[in-house]
Amino acid sequence: MAMWKSLCLAAILCVCQSVAAPQAHAQAKTPPGKAQKDSKNDADAKKGPTGTPLSQSAAKDGVQDLVLPTPDGWQIHCTYYESPAGRESACVILLNSTDGVVAKDTRNRRFFQPTATALQKAGFAVITADLRKHGDSVPMSPTGEPLPVKMGPADYALMASGDLESIKAFLMEQHRNEKLNIRKLSIVAMGSSCMVAAAFTVEDWARTPYPDAPTLDQRTPRGQDVRALVLYSPNASVKGINTVGILKSVKGLAVPIYVVAGGDNKTDKADAEKVFKGIELKGEQFKESRKMLLTSTATHAEAFLEGNLAATTQKDIIDFLTKNVKDLEMPWRDRTDRRSK
Repeated sequence: MAMWKSLCLAAILCVCQSVAAPQAHAQAKTPPGKAQKDSKNDADAKKGPTGTPLSQSAAKDGVQDLVLPTPDGWQIHCTYYESPAGRESACVILLNSTDGVVAKDTRNRRFFQPTATALQKAGFAVITADLRKHGDSVPMSPTGEPLPVKMGPADYALMASGDLESIKAFLMEQHRNEKLNIRKLSIVAMGSSCMVAAAFTVEDWARTPYPDAPTLDQRTPRGQDVRALVLYSPNASVKGINTVGILKSVKGLAVPIYVVAGGDNKTDKADAEKVFKGIELKGEQFKESRKMLLTSTATHAEAFLEGNLAATTQKDIIDFLTKNVKDLEMPWRDRTDRRSK
């Protein structure tokens, strides 16, 4: 544990350099007013998404569709699976590949329904999301038809700094309503969304606590909530994201990471090995928390959750997240800035 803490500190000290590229893209499309200062926070604090859905369906069996606004005006369609376990529930974000709606074999968030249900039954709160320009999160024509839109260089960075920020803001509201424990957050990502998840994790761990108490350990956290990443067929290079810097920063965080790829898929194998080399920690103590699996198949990304592999993959995900997140000794705590009370 002492080693984890020292690694965390080192990563947080260098994190600003690692996320510089994503932030530059985000600032390029920041609308006027996004950077207004919040008087309840310190002078540098800025208003972010509220986590309040623009719309949501009625819950059925603890499942509901909702639409979340991002700071730059996108509407992110999600499905939320409420945990039956209440406020101590760990929570998971499930992300499909983010190559655009015109990409081959593209999926939307509904693909995750069996996996999300299995995680829900295992005591997790789950949210699946169509990030911008994917699934239902696309512009509509005047006749109500989805418009095919191409991915731009800034989109992946904005997924991390905008879309996932909005999703976390929603989960934070659920935390405040004692429906889950945001301190036990994890992300399962596929393909290109793996690096988006990693970039968001770096940003999340870079957040300093509210200055609402005399000492650091007494202050209310604003981040450091992502506790595990599960990455299927991760792309080693993603437009608009400083992947080398992100992996360098992620390496030093106290975040267990599981990388999975088809060993018979030459491209996926090379990418997975490159990603794992960037985050690998040597030593017996990291054997179960930083690991890579190369299967004897050519399976790619979402296909791990299809056909004969689906049940095994679901169990693998649940087992990893249970051991490394759900079973953490991190009880629910109030996450409201004391100065606003």
